[in-house]
Amino acid sequence: MNVALKENLKENLAEVSDELPVELLAEVVDFAEFLREKERRQRAEAKPKKKRIAGLHQGQGWISDNFNDELGDEFWFGEDFGIIKKDDESAA
Repeated sequence: MNVALKENLKENLAEVSDELPVELLAEVVDFAEFLREKERRQRAEAKPKKKRIAGLHQGQGWISDNFNDELGDEFWFGEDFGIIKKDDESAA
């Protein structure tokens, strides 16, 4: 925030606070303290992101040669899991 804007806001706050009753001025102070604490927590929680390192786990994973092959009907219709029996015509 630039300095001129901050000074302008401080002046506006001073003018407004001069016209407020004590009860409302206390609420303004409470709210300002809340905002200050919220800002402190956000700064504390903001952790710098770790940079990624390319190739760090190279060679530790693999993809099967048939990865892109079509899945058969037994997969889609549950025959692999015993849900549907091939010789049971009434289940289909």
